[in-house]
Amino acid sequence: MLLDYIFVPALLYLVSASALHDMVPGVPLIVWVLIFIAINTVINIRGIEFTARANKIIVILELVILAIFVIVGIVAIAKGVNGAEVTIKPLYDKSHFSMSMVMGAVSIAVLSFLGFDGISTLAEETKDGSKSIGKACIYALLTVGALFIIQTWVAALIWPDFNSFENPDVAFYQIAEVAGGTWLKYVTILATALSWGIANSLVAQAAISRILFSMARDRKLPQVLAKVHPKYQTPYIGTIVIAILSVIVTVAFESQIGALSSVVNFGALSSFLFLHLSVINYFIRKKQSKDYVKHLILPIIGFIIIGYVWLNLDALSKQLGFIWLGIGIVYLIVLKLMKKDTGLDLD
Repeated sequence: MLLDYIFVPALLYLVSASALHDMVPGVPLIVWVLIFIAINTVINIRGIEFTARANKIIVILELVILAIFVIVGIVAIAKGVNGAEVTIKPLYDKSHFSMSMVMGAVSIAVLSFLGFDGISTLAEETKDGSKSIGKACIYALLTVGALFIIQTWVAALIWPDFNSFENPDVAFYQIAEVAGGTWLKYVTILATALSWGIANSLVAQAAISRILFSMARDRKLPQVLAKVHPKYQTPYIGTIVIAILSVIVTVAFESQIGALSSVVNFGALSSFLFLHLSVINYFIRKKQSKDYVKHLILPIIGFIIIGYVWLNLDALSKQLGFIWLGIGIVYLIVLKLMKKDTGLDLD
């Protein structure tokens, strides 16, 4: 399913543009979106090495800002700002714990962890090939998970009463202002704009353009998407197509970020469910693997966990997601009727 991949860049652009729009309300949101899309498209067409260098610089800046927030936050906690005190309640509070609530929150928070799997789309452009891809995915996931836990814990300690936010959409910026003042609020806003609008969306656009390229090369999509730039050897047609789709999606969902997030989450979780099933099908059924722990038990455990999270998706996510799934089924039928080789085993 391409649902999450195609819509993720647009969602990232909307979040970053919204952050900047709050700072500079005189500039229309679509202007920020177009600026981000133009920058990322040019960088991605220039090649993966150029993309990697640009992203590395932005990631370093993100980590510096994150370190500043954590340090200022710890100082604020030590001073008892806003009633802050050191406790593990933000991590686990027995009196308020609810597994259904946790999984409901996970179905939303999963959006923040999308993208690490995008590394796999760059296997053909990696020096060590597929050997380093698996390790990179795991390391990225563990690192991002740890950083999320740290910053969320610090933020929760500074603002114990999470029900008192005037606007939950800008809650983190409000916490930053309480912890360090207006300057820290604007620094975190800029960090969000740069990380979501350039760093994250840059990688997302690179990943989906290569997926479109691979599918077109295998005759699952129009052949024009399989074209590469004569100088930079990048899938520039796919990159431009994603840029155009991002503009269309951001305009359509400009005031409905929640709905767009729901669609992305449905696509991501559904894809991961099918991924676990494909591991079992490929290794156990086709390859007759005897490594039941790695190729059967672990995929089943992963499927159950993700399936439980999927069940806790909101109704809107499922409605929009099933509409997209229906479109995909129709497209598959059309391909079969046109006698094109889909490469799928439908038996």
